Amino acid sequence: MARTKITRRQFHNMSAGAAALGFATNFFIPSKANAREAQLVFWLQPNFNAKADDLLVQQTMEYAKMQGLSESDVRIEKVPGGEVVPRMAAALEVGSPPDVTRVNEPNMVNWGPNGHLVDLTPVIEEMRTREGGINEDTLLMARINGEILGVPMGIAASAAHVRIDKFREAGYDKLPETWEEFIEAAKKINQPPFFAFGMALGLTPSDSLVDILSVVDAYGGSLVDAQNRPAFESDGTIEAFRLINAMYNEHRIIPRGAVSWDNASNNQAYQSGQIAYALNPTSIYSSLIADGNPLLDVTVLDIPPGGPAGRHGTISTDYYGVFKKSPNVELAMGLVAHFMKPENYDAFILEAGGRYLPSYPAQLQDPFWSENPAFDGLRAAARTGRSMFYPGNLTPALSEVVVRTMVQAEMQNVLVKGKDPAAAVADVQKQMVETFQRLGEPV
Repeated sequence: MARTKITRRQFHNMSAGAAALGFATNFFIPSKANAREAQLVFWLQPNFNAKADDLLVQQTMEYAKMQGLSESDVRIEKVPGGEVVPRMAAALEVGSPPDVTRVNEPNMVNWGPNGHLVDLTPVIEEMRTREGGINEDTLLMARINGEILGVPMGIAASAAHVRIDKFREAGYDKLPETWEEFIEAAKKINQPPFFAFGMALGLTPSDSLVDILSVVDAYGGSLVDAQNRPAFESDGTIEAFRLINAMYNEHRIIPRGAVSWDNASNNQAYQSGQIAYALNPTSIYSSLIADGNPLLDVTVLDIPPGGPAGRHGTISTDYYGVFKKSPNVELAMGLVAHFMKPENYDAFILEAGGRYLPSYPAQLQDPFWSENPAFDGLRAAARTGRSMFYPGNLTPALSEVVVRTMVQAEMQNVLVKGKDPAAAVADVQKQMVETFQRLGEPV
């Protein structure tokens, strides 16, 4: 991992703007992993958009300067999303987590009830006073035991990124409505090493599970039922596993290496022109904008294909969290409040180029959103989207299911080891039941 030291002159010129940075910055770990030589530690999880990341660096250092901190008082560490869970477990074990980082929904339900996160209600109350207020629905996952443990940094809609030029060449003017129709189109598009479907299938807690569940949902399957009991074993889920297996092993429209992909892999495959379809939060699209990638002009955003149970998008909220082990909680909370000042937040949302829908609804009036036809599908995904935990809610037991990648592991057993899809689905159900029982949740 490369290390970059910011110069004293750069630090004192932070207020001059992002152009003064000109790099992706890391302020790295001191020689002892659990040492706290810095007063403010921010784990910056990359947004797959260097300009947006640099802007967060700039805003962090602007805030630090306002607080009278020196450059040695601040450590900004870039931690890829796929590394956060194991690294945070180690950091919490020794009592040295970062002060601030992005927190996704599964981690919120894990870290929140376990007492690691600070109540950020004062920051939320300040945000509510801004013009148009905030989207109150973004707080659902952050409300735990009467406290609000996260500040909504953005609404992530998992959008189908579609190379419309490739589909048109195959005779389709839009993404097919159903998975069966998609496969027929994909077989015409597929020309290895160019693949039709960049399906994430690695052992990562987020992208891979969303990809698998996008097929499961279309056939009426779900992780839990409306009473939040394990409900993975169903005819619909088995049919979805069989369909994914056929796409991977029979039709071969998915790259063979997809079983080892992490959260960045499908982004990179799409941006480099190796695949025609990827389901992802709009980090892909925002990267195309930021990089001036020519694929931007042939990319549209849509809802994933559907099936007998309908066609839906998936949405989630990412948060900023502050950890109780912070040596200066007020300083850390101040950084989050600084990020969420409307002028700072708007700059980040627009620089991120569609990576997030804003938590301040008023900001959707910006022409960036209203005048771009490619965002029609993104707005549709937000309107029709639902949590990947639908029709239930995320709980500590379900969070453990996600973090331990139970679904992805059994999917890999089907794809790589030839396990029968029905047996794999049954084994996921068994593991889920054991987990729910151990944590005292209904089965």
